[in-house]
Amino acid sequence: MTSFLLVSALVGATLIVTSSTLLRPVRRLYPPLLHCSQCSGFWVGALAGATGLVSVGCGRALGALVVGCATSFLSQVADGVLSKLLGPPEE
Repeated sequence: MTSFLLVSALVGATLIVTSSTLLRPVRRLYPPLLHCSQCSGFWVGALAGATGLVSVGCGRALGALVVGCATSFLSQVADGVLSKLLGPPEE
C-alpha cells in the first residue's frame, strides 16, 4: 500500500510539473522536458529511486532506472486518461 501511495505521489508531482498553472513560468525554462509527462516522469522517478525514497531492492542506480521508467509510463497513462476525460489543460 505504501509503494502505491508513493508512486501515485510521483505521478501527481509529474502532472503538477507538466500541467499546473503554478509552475507555468518554470516550464518556460526548458519546454521540451517540462511539457512532456513521460520525460518529466522519468526524471521525477529517477530522482526518487536514486535518493532511496522509493526502493525496489536492487540498489540505488538500478532502482533509479526502474522507478524512473515506471513513473514515466504511469505519468503518460495518467496524462492520457485525464486529457481524455477532462480535455487538454488550457495554456
